[in-house]
Amino acid sequence: MKKITILFLLLCITAVSFSQQSKMSPYTRHFINQKKQTSQSTSIQKRFMIREVEKIEYINSYIYLKKDTDPSTLQEYNVKINSQLDSLITVQIPVNKIEDIAALDIVKYIQIGTPIYKRMDIARDETFVTQTQNGTNLNMPYLGKNVVVGIIDNGFEYGHINFYNADKTELRVKRVWNQNTSNGSTPSNFSYGTEYTTTQEILNAQYDYMTETHGTHVTGIAAGADKSQNFQGIAGEADIVLVSVGNEDVDLSNAIKYIYEYAESVNKPCVINMSLGTHIGPHDGTSTFDQFCDGMQGNGRLMVGSAGNEGDRPLHLSKSFSSSDSQIISAFYFSDPAETGEKSYILPCDIWGEVGKNYQVEIFTYNKSNKQMNKSKKFNANISNGFGERIALSGVKNGYANIYTGIDHNNNKPNIYLEVSVDNLSGYYVGIIISATEGTVHAWTHDYYGEFSDRGISEWYAGDTNCTVGEIGGTGKRIISVGAYNNQAYGQIGSIADFSSHGPTADGRIKPDISAPGAFIISSYSSANGVINDSYYGDMLTNNPTIYNGKKYYYGYMAGTSMSSPFITGVLATWLQANPQLNPENVRNILKTTARKDNYTGDISENGNNIWGFGKIDAWNGIKKCIELAAHTEEISATTPDIILYPMGNGMYNLLFGKDDRQVLLSIYHINGKQVYHTSFSNISAGQSENISLKNAPQGIYVIRIDGKNIHKSIKVIQ
Repeated sequence: MKKITILFLLLCITAVSFSQQSKMSPYTRHFINQKKQTSQSTSIQKRFMIREVEKIEYINSYIYLKKDTDPSTLQEYNVKINSQLDSLITVQIPVNKIEDIAALDIVKYIQIGTPIYKRMDIARDETFVTQTQNGTNLNMPYLGKNVVVGIIDNGFEYGHINFYNADKTELRVKRVWNQNTSNGSTPSNFSYGTEYTTTQEILNAQYDYMTETHGTHVTGIAAGADKSQNFQGIAGEADIVLVSVGNEDVDLSNAIKYIYEYAESVNKPCVINMSLGTHIGPHDGTSTFDQFCDGMQGNGRLMVGSAGNEGDRPLHLSKSFSSSDSQIISAFYFSDPAETGEKSYILPCDIWGEVGKNYQVEIFTYNKSNKQMNKSKKFNANISNGFGERIALSGVKNGYANIYTGIDHNNNKPNIYLEVSVDNLSGYYVGIIISATEGTVHAWTHDYYGEFSDRGISEWYAGDTNCTVGEIGGTGKRIISVGAYNNQAYGQIGSIADFSSHGPTADGRIKPDISAPGAFIISSYSSANGVINDSYYGDMLTNNPTIYNGKKYYYGYMAGTSMSSPFITGVLATWLQANPQLNPENVRNILKTTARKDNYTGDISENGNNIWGFGKIDAWNGIKKCIELAAHTEEISATTPDIILYPMGNGMYNLLFGKDDRQVLLSIYHINGKQVYHTSFSNISAGQSENISLKNAPQGIYVIRIDGKNIHKSIKVIQ
């Protein structure tokens, strides 16, 4: 028989109009294809979080509408609207109506939710939290009183003794929204899940999951108050709001809105923790989720996220191309299906280029015995291929790849999303070839499913650990992203944890912003039988539970940026108690001036670095700055839909742009008309902030003038 060396068989895909192609994200198109091609509805429901309501299948989604469009128009298609931020709405959309809704003239773009994954005793002393809690050389102790701490996670024991006040007389959990059940009332303005609003309802509900404890541990770090074994957390007097989240970023957006709305209803500042992450996305702050988060934060509204636990995982691949250096080859290293819970070897890969520049991708298999490489055709990143192409891989059992190409709606970058599935890899490698003659291309796998590898072949490229800060907690422009260092016997005490993800972001910003203890942290564990009897969790428990009113409440160890993130969340709750008007820019400036450096961090520039951020958290000196800022804030803050000016003390101001603009001139004049500062920007993005310094300027009245194509504003300040 004649040997066939062609690797791929192109499969027939239904053609659609160009307008529909360009109005759905690659992941949305991938979902539609998987739904059409897979008969196993249970596996599809699990992977994409489909919810069934009144016999209609729904999936969470972002929808961008045309300006000044009434979103209620979509209700005739059974769309359930949950949140709105300008022309962006979060919805539950009927699965069988996605294509019809994308074709509507009022709809600019549809993006279904992308999957997310979950990522204190000695630590309090080491970070000077103890001095903050005791009020050492302060006007009072600070434990987050009159501040709301929101935790978005799952694995909650709602009534853990750690979530009561210090004398165990009052449960501090004020609201719970379990997005994954439908056995009670939904929250006001949201169309799914169950809300518990009274102490009795919360205690009766007990748990969200009987086999998870991540959220209980995270909450205890941020806001635990049980001092019986010295395992309490940071903000032990804060109110607590818990959201047991689904597995998509749209669920997170709704959770953020829910928590902030509750805090606003009780007139309290709020900080939200998200110890969650994913690597599907551009990693540059332009994802829909990151832009949503930037828009929701502000004075008295903070957000903290874990940088990620992939600092030792080569899941990132990048190259700057030229006409003489125009190709990169890398193989996939797949995680064992036994670890991922899948039936096959599966690996998603998200690839992003630069605006206005193209690249091509080929998928290959490589026969290890005869060293023969077989390649697919080239896929152009800047040309949409509609609902994608499904190609079959010869040589490997049931090997397929789904590929989706096109220009991203949010940032105009060329993007290829692909997902490879193989039953058996025996004798073969599978990988990608990226080609271009100019520009830089970044690619990410997801650490849950695999990495990039050179497989020991000199011409191939291994992945690296740069740009491993994850979407959700690590890439937003206003979120405080947190790395982790070793505070107990995980590694060398005081050194960065080997798992702590590294920056920069794809657009060159330094991340994380700060580092905190994360290996190991002792905190509360869920008392659910599925947790306590689990072999892994059981080995991590401390020896003696707290016994109160005849019930046992457990504590145990965990490690990760999932632990360092709530540590900072708790610290920021104490800072908000001292200064309820803190905004993300204030916090970042305080971290810059108070973070600790030592022999492990080494010298860190004023802008920080991509391992430690600004350094190690110093809660005590930070809260002093918060108190100082609150005392010296002049009543000169100007808030408009276009510009927000934040005084940061010592003659420093932060200017936050509320919308996109171009050809922007920024000038500062003394009241006598003399210009003291001038700069310009070709483009400004909503959420972008710029620091202004008048600390060396003489006392007097100054006018800050901003002029662009869309923004024209003068703000008067007193120096």
